[in-house]
Amino acid sequence: MSKKVLVTGCAGFIGYNFSLQMLNEGYTILGIDNLNDAYSQILKKERRRKLEENNSFSFIDMDLSEVKNFESIKEDCDAVVHLAARAGVRQSFLNPEMYVKDNTLATTNIANYVNNESIRKLIIASTSSIYGDSGSNKVTENKDELESPPSVYAATKIAGENIAKTITADSNTIVSIPRFFTVYGPWGRPDMSILRFIHWIQTGEEVRLYGDGNQKRAFTFIDDVVVALKKLVDEDLPGTFNIGSDNVSTLNDVIMLIEKNLGIKASINFLERAYRDVDVVTPNLDKSKSELNWTASTNLEKGISKTVEWAKEEINLLNQIEYLYEGEK
Repeated sequence: MSKKVLVTGCAGFIGYNFSLQMLNEGYTILGIDNLNDAYSQILKKERRRKLEENNSFSFIDMDLSEVKNFESIKEDCDAVVHLAARAGVRQSFLNPEMYVKDNTLATTNIANYVNNESIRKLIIASTSSIYGDSGSNKVTENKDELESPPSVYAATKIAGENIAKTITADSNTIVSIPRFFTVYGPWGRPDMSILRFIHWIQTGEEVRLYGDGNQKRAFTFIDDVVVALKKLVDEDLPGTFNIGSDNVSTLNDVIMLIEKNLGIKASINFLERAYRDVDVVTPNLDKSKSELNWTASTNLEKGISKTVEWAKEEINLLNQIEYLYEGEK
């Protein structure tokens, strides 16, 4: 009998790619998503449609912040991979209540469900946004309780991490928390820089770049993230892990690689730096390498090439999507 994994946020970027890979490897996936309008529902609905082509996938349209909705989950699961969240630093200051609801409260309800159902594994996706600007330092996982979160988004994610660990502390559940660093790739989010840049350059539109483009990120290709998540499902690996690239690159580096792969020169409009945007976030990956036996294997050049090829294939779909910097809605 194959393992059954409950995946929240299955119609999201990471949730879709992870679910698809697990289905391809013979797992049974129970997917949960409420297909909200945080960004284009066109993209989310297409991801769901593609997952439903597999008979081992079933779907529940559900708001995780409502406790009563958990009564609709009737199937036993070997693991819960909680990827559903409302992301974005800037927007979290504009609508903090929604972030508390979709991040902290939803994660609390997931942890209670796992605890009540005695599910053996709980994997909670977190974010590098909790660290803020790392400067010349590499951020480590021992910052489990930050006193001054750099954003409302970060505060809601930290709270979710700690509440879930507290709820499950006296149980036999193995809790793993991967903290993702700027994930990109096919089927990515249209409110994140790389997919927006590809679309604008591909269609000859002006690239809106907030700041001078020298902001650095540990851009992490989606396939590498999926490998890490599968390890956490398959092995007993409790704890918190940074999941990011060993190398940081600038937004200008990203644009140059997109130009190279498309054979098109970008027209760039440099705008005011975004609110609370950080200069650099660099992960310390010692723990992920030693305990998880994981390291990102896809460099930025290869990852951008794969993402551009996908964007070319899906140009008709991507042309239907609105591309906004997070917080512009």
